Amino acid sequence: MNKLKKIAPELSKLKKEQPFGVPDNYFDDFSARLHYRLETEKQALPQPKNSFLRYLKPALGLAASFALIFMLVYWPVRSFLPNYLAKTNTYIETETEENEFLTFIEKLDENSFFAIIQESHSNEETVNGSFDDEELMNYLSSNVSDYEIYLQTEN
Repeated sequence: MNKLKKIAPELSKLKKEQPFGVPDNYFDDFSARLHYRLETEKQALPQPKNSFLRYLKPALGLAASFALIFMLVYWPVRSFLPNYLAKTNTYIETETEENEFLTFIEKLDENSFFAIIQESHSNEETVNGSFDDEELMNYLSSNVSDYEIYLQTEN
């Protein structure tokens, strides 16, 4: 409070007029000047062209983003994990072979099924009945690759 009493005589000596002012006759022709400036700005703006590319840009951007995501995700996975993809593919192939066999069995009627079983038993009796180890190894080496054997033992 004491400070205010000391400063009060100095503040009362200052002039009480506005430091900012409007030029004389500024608002007399204001509307005409405003209209003129708006018209010049409207003419200066480029009019949008209705081109085919304008409508195609969003679709191209979307396609490019999907392609980029594909390249950033699939290619590294394929290059770093080729063994995993090979295992998955062989599993799918064996799964489809099993499904084909099951569908074939499901379509058989009882008489056909028993006829096939009896035929297989009669073929086994004529062949000598058993395999020795050497014949089994020869059969496996000629019909099955090492990689397939490895995959079967891994599962």
